[in-house]
Amino acid sequence: MRTILLTNDDGFDAEGIRLLYELLQPYGKVVLVAPKGHMSGASVSRQFWYESLVEKHSETIYSVEGTPADAAHFGIFGLKLEPDLLISGVNNGLNIGIDTIYSGTIGAAMEGLKAKIPSIAFSTDWNCFANAKNQFKETMDFLLERDLPTKRYVLNVNFTTSAHPTPKGIRITDLAFRPMHHYYVETEPGKYRTKRQFLPYETIPNTDLWAAENGYVSITPLKLGNRTETGLAELREKAGQS
Repeated sequence: MRTILLTNDDGFDAEGIRLLYELLQPYGKVVLVAPKGHMSGASVSRQFWYESLVEKHSETIYSVEGTPADAAHFGIFGLKLEPDLLISGVNNGLNIGIDTIYSGTIGAAMEGLKAKIPSIAFSTDWNCFANAKNQFKETMDFLLERDLPTKRYVLNVNFTTSAHPTPKGIRITDLAFRPMHHYYVETEPGKYRTKRQFLPYETIPNTDLWAAENGYVSITPLKLGNRTETGLAELREKAGQS
């Protein structure tokens, strides 16, 4: 039986990971090891270098006082799970384009990749877990039947947006880097909140942003450092989309 290490960046009791915990049951033995609290934006950062609190909530559910990468690392080396597959998510919010650099969801999957474990990161539109639930089986079967998970790059999967509850299909995509303007708003003396505004941009076909705008589930290969042209060509060939 396949062993699946399940993690995320929204916390071990977040809606997205609990959804995946149930949906993954037919695919193998699922062990959930995730941060104790919300850790979005942590990327591959680590806190757990010396000592941290790990709580065992059941035989297959653990929380780690640390980052998503810490949780993944503890599952692999602390629990010695030797997983066949590491899955991270479902993240509350799409991870497309430049978001992939900051994402803790992807950071946890990168920790799996570093350990030579095939790793997949799943994300959905903000508070749109219905799409994730309805589209998961078809997407997971698509990945496994075509032998797409690999030890050479992370598969970054985004379900369709709330505007597209019924997907048009599944596409292998590249990263889209749309330009944006960053600025800060002073909320009270000495306290600032970061803001961003997307700038005019011509969407490039067969990118993750294009898929999101046009109602497709996207699968984007990411290496350590993120983009991999070799992985993109290979996945498209395997999926019959070359």
